[in-house]
Amino acid sequence: MMSAGRGFDQYSGSSHYRLHGQQVLVYQVVVVVVVVVVVVVVVVVVVVVVVVVVVVVVVVVVVVD
Repeated sequence: MMSAGRGFDQYSGSSHYRLHGQQVLVYQVVVVVVVVVVVVVVVVVVVVVVVVVVVVVVVVVVVVD
């Protein structure tokens, strides 16, 4: 009877640990997703700025010629 109780406690503890592990995994996934989104946004902004600068330079060169 006591061993069954201990087994239940161990199972409960491992289940709690597994749940905690899943929570940590969820937090890690959220952090990775946020970092990826920020990097993608920064890259898109840089690309847009470069394209705008190139277009402005081309327009200025065409107008000057």
